[in-house]
Amino acid sequence: MVTRSFALALTAGVLLPVCAYAQTQEPAPIEQQQISELNAWTVGALSRANGALPGDIWSRSDPAFLALAFDRLPAVYESPATFALARRVLLSGADAPRGDADAAARERFEALGKMGAADELATMASGAGRASTDPAIAQYAAQAELARNQRAQACNRGRAATVGEQAPPFLLRLRAYCAAAAGDRAASDLALELARAQNAADAWYTGAVAAAGGAPGARPPAARYDNSLAVQLSIAGQLRPGPNPLANSSTLALVALARNEQSPQPQRAQAAALAFRRGVISASEARTILAATPAEITSALPPVATALRRVTAAPGSIEAAGAIAGVLRQATAYADFAAAARFFKADIAALQSAPDAASAVLFARAALGTGDVQLGQRLVASARQAGGDEAALAPLDAALVALTGARNDQGSMAMQRRIDRAGAQQARAAARDVAILAALGAPMEGSVEAYLLANPPQGGARAESGAMLALASAVERGAIGEGALLAAVAAGEGGPARLDAESVERIIRALRGLRLEDEARRIAAEAILAGAPG
Repeated sequence: MVTRSFALALTAGVLLPVCAYAQTQEPAPIEQQQISELNAWTVGALSRANGALPGDIWSRSDPAFLALAFDRLPAVYESPATFALARRVLLSGADAPRGDADAAARERFEALGKMGAADELATMASGAGRASTDPAIAQYAAQAELARNQRAQACNRGRAATVGEQAPPFLLRLRAYCAAAAGDRAASDLALELARAQNAADAWYTGAVAAAGGAPGARPPAARYDNSLAVQLSIAGQLRPGPNPLANSSTLALVALARNEQSPQPQRAQAAALAFRRGVISASEARTILAATPAEITSALPPVATALRRVTAAPGSIEAAGAIAGVLRQATAYADFAAAARFFKADIAALQSAPDAASAVLFARAALGTGDVQLGQRLVASARQAGGDEAALAPLDAALVALTGARNDQGSMAMQRRIDRAGAQQARAAARDVAILAALGAPMEGSVEAYLLANPPQGGARAESGAMLALASAVERGAIGEGALLAAVAAGEGGPARLDAESVERIIRALRGLRLEDEARRIAAEAILAGAPG
């Protein structure tokens, strides 16, 4: 009976209209020239010219271990450098590892889903070949399409999934939503009945689907924003958010909430700021969303939204500079500081002056936090001319050298400058920065070695020993993709800002051993700019 009902549900699904949204064309995957047929491994969202890793990055890796490594990647990255590393390896199309690699391919797509890379995930799913009908991959792709407000494409993903008698609960709920949104209440009820038959009934989804179909109960449930399907159901059913509605939101859910113009305020603004902070929407998109926040909304706004209003009112002015400096100054976590730096990068570059010397140092640190070497050099020089504190500028000089390459005499001079300007109170922090520069290849002379011996770096957590041991093995085998994954796993959600000096140094050396020099420099600069952990 369940099998027959499920077949009926599939038939009902085929009849759903696909014109609910104007933009329903699937994004075209970026193909690699040497790849003849795209699949779950060879498909990617980066071209070689845009940073994709080589096509043999998995050739020295065991697929069963890769599945574990993909699964261990963080869902949220507090570190922009670690996020960029994980993103690069996940978006690089390459030949599959030898052996049964299906499970690892599913984990690759799941990692992208947890990361919240909606656009890239949708692009890759459209070119994954037969793998796109795998139930797991189809679910991630559908969630990505929902985050992109592409309802028709999400419904197509759900219908195309190859399932047996036991369909995953998510796909049944998706079909119920698709049918309800199309006005087909019978098909919607059938999908929910199938979920109940599989012991996967959920009272919230039942109530939300009814509301989305235009037949809300006497007491509709509160809105839920934990995943992108729940977001779209909540918006379609005009459900009201309860207290702390974004507390359990996935990153894809944040993207869905931010991109839907029907989302309630200030939740939409909060979601946009969080999605931007996590690196999955651009500064331009985040600014557009935040700028559209109605003027009467003044409470519960993220700090960047409040500051944006002042910056927009008087661009380039001392008032704008003060607003930006205020956001940077109140960012206690480095992730918040780095997000504000990226958000206001163009505004900082256009400022004529800073409110004070301390703000000038903040602007220089922000420029380096975005990885902009030229702007960083200019603003460091401006901060020094404005009388910025040399003790505060010393780490910025070190980060600048880390970004440009810390070898030979330049590296030695940077080490010595960092030591000379540290003073007694910053000795251990300076020693940490010196150790990081040494990991990038700066030669350590006797006086520097003596300084490290007398002032051993302290503070921070050790990276997970298992991940570090596996990372060392990957470097020895030249397993580039595996090593990049393990470096992200070892750094963890908090990234290099939370790690002790030895762990950061070992990760940097490992990345250099894998010929990932740019990633090594970014992690080094971030560790220096974030400061020594307590």
